[in-house]
This record gives sequence, structure tokens and C-alpha cells, in this order.
Amino acid sequence: MRNTVIARRYARALLNLASEQQALDTVRSEMRELHALLRASPELTWLLGRGPLGIETRSEHIRRLLAARVHPLTLRFLLFLNGRRRLALLDTVLTIFEELCDHQDGVVRVQITAAHTLSAAQLTALQGKLAAQLQRPMKTQVAVDAQLIGGFKLQIGDDVQDYSLATQLQLLKQSWLGANVN
Repeated sequence: MRNTVIARRYARALLNLASEQQALDTVRSEMRELHALLRASPELTWLLGRGPLGIETRSEHIRRLLAARVHPLTLRFLLFLNGRRRLALLDTVLTIFEELCDHQDGVVRVQITAAHTLSAAQLTALQGKLAAQLQRPMKTQVAVDAQLIGGFKLQIGDDVQDYSLATQLQLLKQSWLGANVN
């Protein structure tokens, strides 16, 4: 929890600085690429965050690898995190940074969790209904959870809408138990 609060502060600071310097699109793109690289390479994540390198050595490697390839703000931000011994939070910082950028752009994040893999037609239909309901740009993530038995759950921001068979069966069971008690 504490790490998430700290990561949010760093992500917000990066967003504010990039906006002030009118470099948000560039920095956001570079951070997306870095995030994808970290997700693809657990070894790199370990090396940056908890590996055996000292701060100075790590800073030198970051400079050597990125100085000519990224916006100066991106480089300064990574060096700042390294200097504060916070590179272990980089994955979380990058996730929150992207969420903050989406929020600033008015993009709604929607998590769809279905009992079974949705077909392309089902996903398109569901996204169409959501787009009409939300009337805002949205990003969807889809997951499968067989414990739902059937149906799906939607998470739109903090709001969860549960259309799963497992929940309906649980509600039915509770109503029967409640009816038998009286």
C-alpha cells in the first residue's frame, strides 16, 4: 500500500513535468516502451530494482543506454528514481502514469472478466454497448475466470457490475436460506 502511494506521487510528478514541458506524448510513448520491455524481461526488472549494481554504476548504465535515445525528461526521471533507490517501483510507477494519462485524456478503463473466452463478435457487441452507454473513449482489458460459471463482470472505474451466473446462484441461495429462516 505504501509503495503504491509513493509510486502514485512519482507518476503524478512525471505527468505534471511532462505536461509543463509540452513533452507528454513523447514521454508517454517512451514510458510505454519501457514498461513493455520491463514486462518482457523480469531479469531487467530485477537488475534495475534489486540487482547487485550500486547507484552510481546503475546510473552510468542508464545514461549510456538511454541518453541518445530518449527525451531528457525521461532520462532525468529514471536517474532520479535510481538516486532515490526507487527503481524497484518502476513497474508500478509506469502503470499508474498510464492510468493518470488516460484519466487526463478522458479515457475510461473497463475490465471485462468473462467465464469463458469471448468471441470477437461478442466482444465487439459488448464494447459497442459500453461505448454507447459511456459516451467516452475507453480502453478495455479482457480476462477469463471460469469460477464465474457463466456470464461476465464489468469493472468501470470503481463501479463493478456483476452479470455472472455464480453471483446469481449465490443470490438465489441466500434468498432461499432467508425464506426458510422466517
